[in-house]
Amino acid sequence: MRLFPLSALVLSLTALPVLAAEQGIAVPAGPLGAALSDLSRQTGISIGGDQILTGRHSPGASGPLTPEQALTRLLAETGLGFRKVGPDTYRLEPLPAPHLRPAADQGQAAPVEPIIVTATKRGASPVDLPVAVGWLTAADLARLGSTNPDAALPLLGAVGSTHLGPGRNKLAIRGLSDSAFTGQTQATVGLYLDNAKVNYNAPDPHLHLIDLDRVEVLRGPQGTLYGGGSIGGILRIVPAPPDLSERSAQARLSGSLTRDGAPGGGVEAVLNQPLLTDRLAVRLALYADREGGVIDAAGGRRNIDRTDTQGGRLLVAFVPIEDWRLELGGTYQLIDTDDSHYIQGRRGCCTRAAQLAEPHDNDFDEAHVTLTGSLPFADLHSTTAFVRHEIDSFYDASTAVLALSGLPARPALFHEAQLSRLWTHETRLTSKDDGDNGLNWLSGLYLSRQTANSSRRLTPAAESGTDLWRRDRVDEVKEAALFGELSWRFQPDWTLTAGGRLFHVAQEVEATARAPSAARAEGYTRETDYTPKLALSWQAWEDTSFYAQMTEGYRPGGINIEEAGPVTGDDYRTARFQTDELWNYELGTKLSLWQGRLMLDAAIFHALWRNIQTDQLRADGLTVTTNAGDGSNTGIEVTPRLHLGPWRLDATVILNDPELTRVARDFTGGADGGLPGASRLSGSASLSWRGQVTEGVNLLAALDYSHTGRTHLTFTNGISQGPVDLLGGRITLHGTGGWSLGVALDNILDSDANQFAYGNPFTLGAGPQATPVRPRTVRVSIGWEG
Repeated sequence: MRLFPLSALVLSLTALPVLAAEQGIAVPAGPLGAALSDLSRQTGISIGGDQILTGRHSPGASGPLTPEQALTRLLAETGLGFRKVGPDTYRLEPLPAPHLRPAADQGQAAPVEPIIVTATKRGASPVDLPVAVGWLTAADLARLGSTNPDAALPLLGAVGSTHLGPGRNKLAIRGLSDSAFTGQTQATVGLYLDNAKVNYNAPDPHLHLIDLDRVEVLRGPQGTLYGGGSIGGILRIVPAPPDLSERSAQARLSGSLTRDGAPGGGVEAVLNQPLLTDRLAVRLALYADREGGVIDAAGGRRNIDRTDTQGGRLLVAFVPIEDWRLELGGTYQLIDTDDSHYIQGRRGCCTRAAQLAEPHDNDFDEAHVTLTGSLPFADLHSTTAFVRHEIDSFYDASTAVLALSGLPARPALFHEAQLSRLWTHETRLTSKDDGDNGLNWLSGLYLSRQTANSSRRLTPAAESGTDLWRRDRVDEVKEAALFGELSWRFQPDWTLTAGGRLFHVAQEVEATARAPSAARAEGYTRETDYTPKLALSWQAWEDTSFYAQMTEGYRPGGINIEEAGPVTGDDYRTARFQTDELWNYELGTKLSLWQGRLMLDAAIFHALWRNIQTDQLRADGLTVTTNAGDGSNTGIEVTPRLHLGPWRLDATVILNDPELTRVARDFTGGADGGLPGASRLSGSASLSWRGQVTEGVNLLAALDYSHTGRTHLTFTNGISQGPVDLLGGRITLHGTGGWSLGVALDNILDSDANQFAYGNPFTLGAGPQATPVRPRTVRVSIGWEG
């Protein structure tokens, strides 16, 4: 990474307090989304909700007004009102209609779009952001009829996943995938639960999407704001905050039937309870879910791959004084899978040869404290979070006994266990709009410490206490960073944004071999560097903007002691894999046509990836971390949203050209397969209709389609998977009293496509493996809210 002079200057400038003179509110008339963003910047208030903004125009507001007075004026004649849900926090809601009309007479679709995206750490309407953004609102998630993240990911656009099983997958955005296997490399996608980072090198914890305000995606590297591990982008899950003024409750029961599979079902409950009106409230969400198995094993064992999930979230919000808010919260989730989800062979569903059971457990715990408030010159946000993530995986490694231990073959299990603890802290200041020269800034401090204890053991199936082969490892990673951004509106329609992140990373590792012989090794590495960002946006005309940006993402290198053996000396810094860096160059547009009925986001991007870190399988079935070489990905993504009366169409299409342009000298893989798991064509579409069918009964019907093109398991084209085409349908009835009834049909075409060509690392070389799509499944749910 080279030092970028302009961004370095910006970083130093943003570290200084920028004092804004107190003056009256001045928001000109114009599009409602832009007016709300202006008001948020000038006053520091947060405006949220899931109401449609495009096509609504605000008369503006000016003068010595309170934020609530200004918000009232901005919303005049827009059909929207607001409700205060916390200090300086407001939620937009539709004004009550005088009467219900039949669906055939409705001229406007139900509100479905979010108002403010906060993943950029400054609230703004998506049209104002010089970055490709995807999102699902609370209403979108409710329409899916499922809290399973696998149902939501295809609709976020350009977000892909492996399919090893819940709690075992790796995410990728825009095809920027380094490997299908999980090892020491940091994830390419930063996963956040509100403001808390929840992953490092562990797989996606598969958090269920219950009681959320929205899910946000920033596509492309986000190294300036989020640091290492955001080369592909950011996926942020935003829970619904406690409502300080109003009690509410929700409950849902569900059941499912799968062709030739075991039944499943689940229960969910949410309670929001103010304890001191406008001062103190709690919000509790609980859930339990069972996904029946579909894989049969030879010998009469049926539906062996059942998965049970249970979890919950508790949030407590306290407002000690006006303009300040303290939130305490915690999340837990337990995933228990009885056996793996793959079969032998290239496709088909769903039998597997007899072998030892391969269970998997994924236990996730998170706790955080967040303080937000308004200072005279800036808004303060501070979050401290702790994540505990414990993962246990078992594989039938009977065929690997000779290679690993030198002993005669026998039935044996390979147990891979990892316990990681991640502490993070971030404090940032965000400027208040000064109203004159259009300068806005943010600056922050980030600290983190991760400790991961991992153990890999090979034990006889009949003697669980005996180790034929064992390796233990302790990794500690510490990071400190200063970051900042400065946005300058140098013309009424032009904005320049520059930023940077100065970081220091220290890593230590201690590895121990315990069987069949004992040995020990240690290593350490340090790195200090800087990552920049530069973006230019142009508000060409009303509801239409263009942007150009260049951003960098990175992942620090690490220690690569795969086999602890005799060592000499004290310096092990050369036993490591290198830092990888990704530069992304992008041109994009966001526009609105036909009075807001058609909205279109489009982007052309070119990513240059140097020293790609990757986890690869060795011949003995173990993973090794190395640098594959250099790669690139050039692509186009188009996201149209069409609203015609009660009809709505949301779609995303992405074309990629991922390739490995240079093979590293020590990398044993080839370059003919491009980047692993990256398809050249993928997309999704959701068509829905919403309206009233009878007095007091409303109906929502939707069809969801997703396509993932053919991909390869590794950098070579030897093992392929896909293409995968999935079609699902949903119908939900909403009646009086808060009751709802939903029916969904997943995999309508009953596809048995191979969505992932991997299951067991020790038998992958013996023949093809496949993870078939779950057969056609019917889901029924009954819900209530009040």
